[in-house]
Amino acid sequence: MIILSEETMKGGELINEKRVKAGLRPLDILPVPLLEEDKTTSDCCDEEEQKISSSNYRMRLLGTLLKPPQPNNNIPSCPYIIGLTGGIASGKSSIANYLKDLGAFVINADTLAHRLYDINQPAYQDIIDVFGPSILTTNNEVDRKKLGAIVFNNKDKLEQLNTIIWPLILQRVKSIIESTKDHNIVVLEAAVLLSANWQYHCHEIWVSIIPPNEATKRLQERNNLSEKQALDRINSQPSNCEYVKNANVLFSTLWSYNFTHVQIKRAWNSLLSRVSSIH
Repeated sequence: MIILSEETMKGGELINEKRVKAGLRPLDILPVPLLEEDKTTSDCCDEEEQKISSSNYRMRLLGTLLKPPQPNNNIPSCPYIIGLTGGIASGKSSIANYLKDLGAFVINADTLAHRLYDINQPAYQDIIDVFGPSILTTNNEVDRKKLGAIVFNNKDKLEQLNTIIWPLILQRVKSIIESTKDHNIVVLEAAVLLSANWQYHCHEIWVSIIPPNEATKRLQERNNLSEKQALDRINSQPSNCEYVKNANVLFSTLWSYNFTHVQIKRAWNSLLSRVSSIH
């Protein structure tokens, strides 16, 4: 006998077809109805399925503490630093903006990096020395599109750029954190957090992930890139598995804004409890 749900009846019928072809007798099929999810007794959202399922359970894990943070004696306990990372186009900035609304002080590493490219900034001449004057605009500014076309197609070039930029970003991040007196919680939003080993300068790591095909689609639309250009940028970063392995808290912006906010509120309320027990 095959016991299955009503929605998987076709699979049971295919099994019997194969059995008959192999000279075996077909098995009796017993379909059972699916149990409906009681959404009044759990922390759920509209995007969940109406039936009881493992998918619903996994969605409810988003925004929860998956792995307790380990004590970090390398940094002071206050402010409490959250490293927010994830793949390109995974929704990190939208999460960071909502955390800011909830009361966190947010530092955007990408914004700091872009400023370092400006004329008379520390990275400007080093970048020209390595990549040549062809990356400059007519106003002698670094053309980040030209630079990106070089580094995202050449791992050695990308490493050279990172060697210049990453230490300078971290230096500025530390300076900003040291001068932040009015916030107990600081969020460092950085796509390169794991690659640059900045997780050791944080108390917790929060990660946003989406499927690679969705990231490719978003990146093409947002940055007006070809599919190959988008994939080159995605493949230059850690995989979703690597991000998840390092995550204390996990988000996904694959669904509606409302469900993203549900996840963030869940994480924020839990964080406030942890921080209050420390300070």
